[in-house]
Amino acid sequence: MSVLDRKVLRDIWRFRGQVFTIVLLVGAGVTVLVGSVSTYASLLTTQETYYRESRFADLWADVKRAPKAVLGKLSEIPGISVIEARIVKDLRVEWPQSELSVAGRIVSIPHLGEPVINKLALKSGRWLDPLRLDEILVNTAFAEAWSVRAGDPIDVILNGRIQRFTIVGTATSPEFVYAHRPGNPLPDDRTFVVLWAGEQALANAFDMVGAFNSIAVTLAPRALAPAVIADLDRALEPYGAPGAFERRDQPSHRFLSDELAEQRTLAITVPLVFFGIAAFLLNVVLGRLIEAQREQIAALKALGYPSLPIALHYAKFVTLVCAVGSLTGVLVGVRYGQGMMSNYRPFFRFPELSYVLPGWLPVAAVLASLAAGLAGVLTSLRRVLRLKPAVAMRPPAPPSFNRFWASSLAELKPAAKMVLRGMLGRPLRTGLTVVGLACAVPMVVLGLFWWDALAHMVTVQFDGIERGDATVTFSDPVSSRAVREIGHIPGVLAVEGQRVLPVRLRAGYRTYRSSLTGLATDGELRVPRNEDLEAIRPPPEGLMISRGLADRLGVRVGSLLTIEVLEGERPIRTVLVTALVDEILGFSAYMELSAVSRLMREQDLVSLALVRVDPAHEREVWSRISERPKVVAISVKKTWLRVFEEKIAAMVLISAVVLTTFGVIIAVGVVYNSARIALQERAWELASLRILGFSRAEASRLLFAELAIEMLIAIPLGLFLAQGIVELLLQARDNETFTIPAVISAATFASASLIVSTAGLLSAWSVRRRIDRLDLVAVLKTRD
Repeated sequence: MSVLDRKVLRDIWRFRGQVFTIVLLVGAGVTVLVGSVSTYASLLTTQETYYRESRFADLWADVKRAPKAVLGKLSEIPGISVIEARIVKDLRVEWPQSELSVAGRIVSIPHLGEPVINKLALKSGRWLDPLRLDEILVNTAFAEAWSVRAGDPIDVILNGRIQRFTIVGTATSPEFVYAHRPGNPLPDDRTFVVLWAGEQALANAFDMVGAFNSIAVTLAPRALAPAVIADLDRALEPYGAPGAFERRDQPSHRFLSDELAEQRTLAITVPLVFFGIAAFLLNVVLGRLIEAQREQIAALKALGYPSLPIALHYAKFVTLVCAVGSLTGVLVGVRYGQGMMSNYRPFFRFPELSYVLPGWLPVAAVLASLAAGLAGVLTSLRRVLRLKPAVAMRPPAPPSFNRFWASSLAELKPAAKMVLRGMLGRPLRTGLTVVGLACAVPMVVLGLFWWDALAHMVTVQFDGIERGDATVTFSDPVSSRAVREIGHIPGVLAVEGQRVLPVRLRAGYRTYRSSLTGLATDGELRVPRNEDLEAIRPPPEGLMISRGLADRLGVRVGSLLTIEVLEGERPIRTVLVTALVDEILGFSAYMELSAVSRLMREQDLVSLALVRVDPAHEREVWSRISERPKVVAISVKKTWLRVFEEKIAAMVLISAVVLTTFGVIIAVGVVYNSARIALQERAWELASLRILGFSRAEASRLLFAELAIEMLIAIPLGLFLAQGIVELLLQARDNETFTIPAVISAATFASASLIVSTAGLLSAWSVRRRIDRLDLVAVLKTRD
């Protein structure tokens, strides 16, 4: 082993405290990179594999009722590879175990064999017996939520009549990877069920013998979806088709795509932000370490060592440190990614949601950490190697001050003067330390602000906009008399009807498939609001749309927007955008209720009702409403909030813990290394002060006063950076399902400041113990 190699090992042991903090910094950066990217890769790989194996459809089209004879004509449309007809209905399930009504969707299975498109993955039990019309499959999520087993009965309301089925198995489907009930954007596995029954049983129940009301289509290679959709719409128009739609508009796929897009954004931006901070801190810490060893470098050069072996010596030092940090980061990053995947399992029901670690990812993470470390060393090392040995062996010249600084410091006490001279004499080093400390604050804020954002989302959406206690969804549009009848139920305090239409909104070449909601002008149970949270009432004419939808379509207030209704006679009308509303959940469009009636040329029809009830009579009210045959689902706000907290809290918690821990690591790394290097640089001065009669506490205060001032400057700067980084990350999101506001409370800012300050104080305290143990004689001899 060469002399320089032995020096590497000695330096690592000598600076083991600093090396440990650098290892933590490198490990934190690698953890974020590996965890975020592997989570995205796992979701994407699972989605692509499952879609391919199950032959997930490319297009769908619904009709009122069409004869199977038309399938031959449809299959001849250019671009269609496989087409499969089905019967699909929304319904209600009698499930005595649940206090609330259970909504469901039932899908037919071919009489003989399995579906060719959207294949089911049987998780337990067996397949349906084609000779039995009373057998049924349920989705795995519902079965797990209620501990359903093969052989259990289930009562399903088919076309107004209760029919008992026997559950023979559980399954998953690519159409319901993300399954949620009407009116509830989050999956509630206890109150929503997906059912699969034999085609003959559903045909008998819904008068669909020899007919269908839904088709699924796969496209041929290089087929153009818009052209196929246009041909399908023309062919199905006589059968009451609302219009075919692509996979991107399928509800389950849309939510999954939103989550993948968001995870992709986070996998790019968060590691970049954190690794940028880690690289900067490595440059600061390792750069100062090299500067502190300039005399040793000069001695080696004086003994005849060329510059290259000396540079390689420090490269080996950094390589060893980064290798240990990278290995730790990869291992922790894998656990972090696995934890994130576990949190996704209640949302996305794949047959297998496996964790995938791409082979290139650990290599890329290690190379990134090495690049950051070597950049930090080479910058300072190049400056030192340029010095001549005789110059480098002397201590650096004391900083010079201009007259302004000299006169400003002249009036201060000696102790304060020493502190400020140390800071102002090396402004670049002081500035870098301040920025390094400031970088710790955004990491902590990134972990904590989610609680503020979620609390704001709940307050705005469910206290300000959705002001009812429940949403009652009807199977078909009904007369407004049904709303008045619900209002007469004892315990109902207020009720309002709404008309919801499936529409395609068009602005130039941009289109978006959404829903149009008709609101009463004086309604109080759903009140759209602007960005200042001021209530906006629907105008007699014109359209209100959410801000995110306006951005997607490229329109603003005063723009013209074309509404293509996908129901009934499918009217088309061009209207003026009169207002933009700010909503948390999804993209919305609103018109005044009577204007929707005029658009559809119908009289007082509603699709759903918003209800406010007396809390003392909730159960009786839900029971009475559930008895009505046209009611297909009741979405209770209290239940939705419970699901929201259960499913979102775990994901927020793990992110908060990880990011807060990384913020503490940054703070500890910067403060500890700054204090240790400052102690190494000023040990002679501190020992001299002790000899002159200064106490240990007085000598320590001179060293730590500089760090305290830097901390006081860094924390406000860090809070400012935190607000900017949060806004930048949220603007980079591409998610139609949830709009997360950049809301950070004073308590979060205070908590982040306290956490970073505490981490800094503990690090400084550990260095203070070294000051107390200084060997004054040995330190003073180092200048001889």
